[in-house]
Amino acid sequence: MKKILLSAIVLVAMSCSSNDDSSSSDTPALDCNCDRVVEANTFNVVGTPESPAINYHTIYTTINDCTGIQRQKNHTSTSYPSRPQLGQCR
Repeated sequence: MKKILLSAIVLVAMSCSSNDDSSSSDTPALDCNCDRVVEANTFNVVGTPESPAINYHTIYTTINDCTGIQRQKNHTSTSYPSRPQLGQCR
C-alpha cells in the first residue's frame, strides 16, 4: 500500500513540474539598443549637369521593441545599398 501511495505521489509531482526552458527558447531575446526599421520610402534626386550624381533620399520609421518608441528619420546617400531596409537595426 505504501509503494502504491509513494508511486502516486511521484507521478503527481512529475506531472506538476513545468518546462520553462522550452517556452523561453521560442521567443528571441530583444535587443533594446536596436531601433528596427518598419517602414522605408526611398526616392532619387538627380544632381545638376555639372555634378550628375544621384542621391538616394530615404524617409524611414523605426521602432524599439523594448520601449515601443517609434521615430521617423531621414537618410541621404549616393550609394543605393546603404539605404535603410526593413527589419534592419539603425
